[in-house]
Amino acid sequence: MKISHDMHTHTVYSGKHHAKNTIEEMVQEARRQGMKAITISDHGHSHPFYGINEKKLPEMRAEVDRLNQKYDDIDVYLAVEANLIGSDGTIDIGEEELKYCDAIYAGYHYGFTPNSLKNFFTFMLPNAPARFIPALQDKLLESNTQAYLKMMDRYPVKMITHPGDKMPIDIDQVAKKAAEKGIILEINAHHDHLSAKELEKAGKYDVKFAVNSDAHQINHLGRTGNALESIKKSGIDPSRVINVTYEENDF
Repeated sequence: MKISHDMHTHTVYSGKHHAKNTIEEMVQEARRQGMKAITISDHGHSHPFYGINEKKLPEMRAEVDRLNQKYDDIDVYLAVEANLIGSDGTIDIGEEELKYCDAIYAGYHYGFTPNSLKNFFTFMLPNAPARFIPALQDKLLESNTQAYLKMMDRYPVKMITHPGDKMPIDIDQVAKKAAEKGIILEINAHHDHLSAKELEKAGKYDVKFAVNSDAHQINHLGRTGNALESIKKSGIDPSRVINVTYEENDF
Protein backbone atom coordinates (compact mmCIF):
# COMPACT_ATOMS: atom_id res chain seq x y z
CA MET A 1 0.00 0.00 0.00
CA LYS A 2 1.27 3.46 -0.91
CA ILE A 3 -0.08 6.89 -0.09
CA SER A 4 -0.91 8.80 -3.26
CA HIS A 5 -1.90 11.99 -1.44
CA ASP A 6 -0.43 12.54 2.01
CA MET A 7 -3.12 14.77 3.47
CA HIS A 8 -1.56 15.41 6.90
CA THR A 9 1.97 16.85 7.05
CA HIS A 10 3.80 19.45 9.13
CA THR A 11 6.57 21.91 8.35
CA VAL A 12 8.77 24.41 10.17
CA TYR A 13 5.70 26.66 10.36
CA SER A 14 4.65 24.41 13.27
CA GLY A 15 7.94 25.37 14.94
CA LYS A 16 11.47 24.21 14.16
CA HIS A 17 11.56 22.12 17.33
CA HIS A 18 8.37 20.32 16.27
CA ALA A 19 8.92 19.85 12.54
CA LYS A 20 12.15 19.84 10.57
CA ASN A 21 11.53 20.75 6.94
CA THR A 22 10.23 23.54 4.76
CA ILE A 23 7.14 23.30 2.58
CA GLU A 24 9.23 22.89 -0.56
CA GLU A 25 11.36 20.16 1.00
CA MET A 26 8.20 18.23 1.88
CA VAL A 27 6.87 18.72 -1.65
CA GLN A 28 10.13 17.56 -3.21
CA GLU A 29 10.09 14.38 -1.12
CA ALA A 30 6.45 13.73 -2.04
CA ARG A 31 7.44 14.07 -5.71
CA ARG A 32 10.36 11.69 -5.20
CA GLN A 33 7.92 9.11 -3.83
CA GLY A 34 5.62 9.57 -6.81
CA MET A 35 2.72 11.11 -4.90
CA LYS A 36 0.05 12.91 -6.87
CA ALA A 37 -0.70 15.42 -4.11
CA ILE A 38 0.37 16.64 -0.70
CA THR A 39 -1.40 18.80 1.87
CA ILE A 40 0.56 20.97 4.28
CA SER A 41 -1.42 21.06 7.54
CA ASP A 42 0.39 22.79 10.37
CA HIS A 43 -1.15 23.15 13.82
CA GLY A 44 -3.87 25.62 14.74
CA HIS A 45 -2.78 28.84 16.42
CA SER A 46 -4.08 28.12 19.94
CA HIS A 47 -1.29 25.65 20.63
CA PRO A 48 1.29 27.72 22.56
CA PHE A 49 4.26 25.66 21.37
CA TYR A 50 3.37 24.32 17.91
CA GLY A 51 0.61 26.58 16.63
CA ILE A 52 1.20 28.54 13.44
CA ASN A 53 1.38 32.29 13.57
CA GLU A 54 -1.76 33.51 11.79
CA LYS A 55 0.27 36.34 10.27
CA LYS A 56 2.28 33.70 8.41
CA LEU A 57 -0.73 32.33 6.53
CA PRO A 58 -0.40 34.73 3.55
CA GLU A 59 3.25 33.70 3.28
CA MET A 60 2.31 30.01 3.39
CA ARG A 61 -0.43 30.53 0.80
CA ALA A 62 2.00 32.30 -1.51
CA GLU A 63 4.53 29.49 -1.14
CA VAL A 64 1.95 26.81 -1.91
CA ASP A 65 0.78 28.77 -4.96
CA ARG A 66 4.39 29.19 -6.11
CA LEU A 67 5.06 25.47 -5.84
CA ASN A 68 1.92 24.63 -7.78
CA GLN A 69 3.26 26.84 -10.55
CA LYS A 70 6.75 25.37 -10.31
CA TYR A 71 5.82 21.67 -10.34
CA ASP A 72 3.31 20.21 -12.78
CA ASP A 73 3.53 16.63 -11.47
CA ILE A 74 2.00 17.20 -8.04
CA ASP A 75 -0.86 19.19 -6.51
CA VAL A 76 -0.01 21.09 -3.33
CA TYR A 77 -2.74 22.11 -0.88
CA LEU A 78 -2.76 24.20 2.28
CA ALA A 79 -4.77 23.19 5.33
CA VAL A 80 -4.58 23.73 9.07
CA GLU A 81 -4.91 21.05 11.73
CA ALA A 82 -7.15 22.92 14.13
CA ASN A 83 -7.32 22.17 17.84
CA LEU A 84 -10.54 21.24 19.59
CA ILE A 85 -10.42 23.77 22.43
CA GLY A 86 -13.76 23.45 24.22
CA SER A 87 -16.48 21.01 25.20
CA ASP A 88 -18.88 23.15 23.14
CA GLY A 89 -17.11 22.01 19.97
CA THR A 90 -15.08 25.18 19.47
CA ILE A 91 -11.93 24.88 17.35
CA ASP A 92 -9.26 27.52 16.84
CA ILE A 93 -10.36 28.58 13.37
CA GLY A 94 -10.95 32.15 12.31
CA GLU A 95 -11.45 34.09 9.13
CA GLU A 96 -7.73 33.98 8.31
CA GLU A 97 -7.63 30.20 8.14
CA LEU A 98 -10.85 30.02 6.16
CA LYS A 99 -9.56 32.71 3.80
CA TYR A 100 -6.16 31.21 3.03
CA CYS A 101 -6.59 27.45 3.45
CA ASP A 102 -7.94 24.90 1.00
CA ALA A 103 -9.23 22.71 3.82
CA ILE A 104 -9.72 22.61 7.57
CA TYR A 105 -8.89 19.55 9.67
CA ALA A 106 -9.56 19.17 13.38
CA GLY A 107 -8.29 17.01 16.20
CA TYR A 108 -7.57 16.96 19.90
CA HIS A 109 -4.05 17.73 21.14
CA TYR A 110 -2.42 18.12 24.51
CA GLY A 111 -1.18 21.55 25.50
CA PHE A 112 -3.71 23.68 23.61
CA THR A 113 -5.07 26.93 25.04
CA PRO A 114 -8.71 26.27 26.01
CA ASN A 115 -11.38 28.81 25.12
CA SER A 116 -12.43 29.39 28.74
CA LEU A 117 -11.27 28.84 32.31
CA LYS A 118 -14.12 26.38 32.75
CA ASN A 119 -12.87 24.28 29.85
CA PHE A 120 -9.40 24.28 31.33
CA PHE A 121 -10.71 22.50 34.44
CA THR A 122 -13.52 20.40 32.94
CA PHE A 123 -12.19 19.58 29.46
CA MET A 124 -8.43 20.03 29.07
CA LEU A 125 -7.20 19.03 32.54
CA PRO A 126 -9.18 15.78 32.97
CA ASN A 127 -8.31 14.44 29.51
CA ALA A 128 -4.56 14.50 30.11
CA PRO A 129 -4.50 11.69 32.71
CA ALA A 130 -7.54 9.90 31.26
CA ARG A 131 -5.39 7.83 28.89
CA PHE A 132 -3.95 6.08 31.96
CA ILE A 133 -7.13 5.86 34.08
CA PRO A 134 -9.94 3.69 32.65
CA ALA A 135 -12.52 4.98 35.14
CA LEU A 136 -11.82 8.54 34.06
CA GLN A 137 -12.09 7.52 30.40
CA ASP A 138 -15.57 6.15 31.03
CA LYS A 139 -16.56 9.36 32.81
CA LEU A 140 -15.36 11.60 29.98
CA LEU A 141 -16.50 9.46 27.04
CA GLU A 142 -19.91 11.05 26.44
CA SER A 143 -18.89 14.67 27.00
CA ASN A 144 -15.86 14.26 24.72
CA THR A 145 -18.03 12.66 22.06
CA GLN A 146 -20.53 15.49 22.26
CA ALA A 147 -17.68 17.98 21.74
CA TYR A 148 -16.78 16.23 18.47
CA LEU A 149 -20.39 16.10 17.31
CA LYS A 150 -20.90 19.81 18.03
CA MET A 151 -17.66 20.61 16.22
CA MET A 152 -18.82 18.79 13.09
CA ASP A 153 -22.08 20.70 13.15
CA ARG A 154 -20.40 24.07 13.63
CA TYR A 155 -17.45 24.03 11.21
CA PRO A 156 -16.64 23.07 7.59
CA VAL A 157 -14.21 20.36 8.69
CA LYS A 158 -12.89 18.13 5.92
CA MET A 159 -11.12 15.54 8.08
CA ILE A 160 -10.84 14.53 11.73
CA THR A 161 -7.24 13.75 12.57
CA HIS A 162 -6.30 10.71 14.68
CA PRO A 163 -9.80 10.24 16.18
CA GLY A 164 -9.64 8.29 19.44
CA ASP A 165 -6.08 9.33 20.19
CA LYS A 166 -5.37 11.52 23.25
CA MET A 167 -9.01 11.58 24.40
CA PRO A 168 -11.68 8.84 24.65
CA ILE A 169 -14.61 9.15 22.24
CA ASP A 170 -17.49 6.94 21.12
CA ILE A 171 -16.31 6.14 17.60
CA ASP A 172 -19.78 4.89 16.62
CA GLN A 173 -21.37 8.29 17.23
CA VAL A 174 -18.48 10.18 15.67
CA ALA A 175 -18.44 7.98 12.54
CA LYS A 176 -22.19 8.26 12.12
CA LYS A 177 -22.04 12.06 12.25
CA ALA A 178 -18.98 12.15 9.97
CA ALA A 179 -20.87 10.07 7.42
CA GLU A 180 -23.80 12.51 7.55
CA LYS A 181 -21.47 15.48 7.09
CA GLY A 182 -19.16 13.94 4.49
CA ILE A 183 -16.17 14.27 6.82
CA ILE A 184 -13.17 11.95 6.39
CA LEU A 185 -11.86 9.95 9.34
CA GLU A 186 -8.11 9.60 9.45
CA ILE A 187 -6.08 6.42 9.88
CA ASN A 188 -3.00 8.07 11.34
CA ALA A 189 0.22 6.11 10.86
CA HIS A 190 2.02 7.99 13.62
CA HIS A 191 -0.61 7.65 16.34
CA ASP A 192 -2.08 4.32 15.15
CA HIS A 193 -5.64 5.65 15.26
CA LEU A 194 -7.99 4.61 13.88
CA SER A 195 -7.08 1.13 15.12
CA ALA A 196 -8.47 -2.05 13.57
CA LYS A 197 -11.16 -2.23 16.27
CA GLU A 198 -12.10 1.42 15.76
CA LEU A 199 -12.16 0.94 11.99
CA GLU A 200 -14.49 -2.02 12.33
CA LYS A 201 -16.93 0.11 14.35
CA ALA A 202 -16.65 3.14 12.08
CA GLY A 203 -17.06 0.93 9.02
CA LYS A 204 -20.70 0.32 9.88
CA TYR A 205 -21.41 3.83 8.63
CA ASP A 206 -21.04 5.32 5.16
CA VAL A 207 -17.89 7.25 5.98
CA LYS A 208 -14.63 7.60 4.03
CA PHE A 209 -11.13 7.12 5.43
CA ALA A 210 -7.64 8.41 4.63
CA VAL A 211 -4.26 6.98 5.64
CA ASN A 212 -1.82 9.76 6.48
CA SER A 213 1.74 9.90 7.75
CA ASP A 214 1.38 12.94 10.03
CA ALA A 215 4.98 13.54 8.96
CA HIS A 216 7.02 16.14 10.80
CA GLN A 217 10.10 15.58 8.62
CA ILE A 218 10.78 14.31 5.13
CA ASN A 219 11.91 10.82 6.14
CA HIS A 220 8.49 10.20 7.71
CA LEU A 221 6.50 11.34 4.70
CA GLY A 222 4.37 8.65 3.11
CA ARG A 223 4.72 6.19 5.96
CA THR A 224 1.71 3.94 6.53
CA GLY A 225 2.66 2.19 9.77
CA ASN A 226 0.12 -0.45 10.79
CA ALA A 227 -2.61 0.98 8.55
CA LEU A 228 -2.73 -1.87 6.05
CA GLU A 229 -2.93 -4.49 8.78
CA SER A 230 -5.67 -2.51 10.52
CA ILE A 231 -7.66 -2.21 7.29
CA LYS A 232 -7.37 -5.95 6.68
CA LYS A 233 -8.34 -6.88 10.25
CA SER A 234 -11.28 -4.48 10.31
CA GLY A 235 -12.94 -6.03 7.25
CA ILE A 236 -13.84 -2.67 5.71
CA ASP A 237 -13.88 -2.34 1.93
CA PRO A 238 -10.36 -1.10 1.06
CA SER A 239 -11.80 1.19 -1.61
CA ARG A 240 -13.25 3.36 1.17
CA VAL A 241 -9.72 4.57 1.89
CA ILE A 242 -9.57 7.41 -0.59
CA ASN A 243 -5.89 8.37 -0.81
CA VAL A 244 -3.94 5.13 -1.24
CA THR A 245 -3.05 2.65 -3.94
CA TYR A 246 -2.68 -1.04 -3.20
CA GLU A 247 -0.04 -3.49 -4.30
CA GLU A 248 -0.98 -6.83 -5.86
CA ASN A 249 -0.10 -8.81 -2.73
CA ASP A 250 -1.69 -6.48 -0.16
CA PHE A 251 -4.88 -8.56 0.15
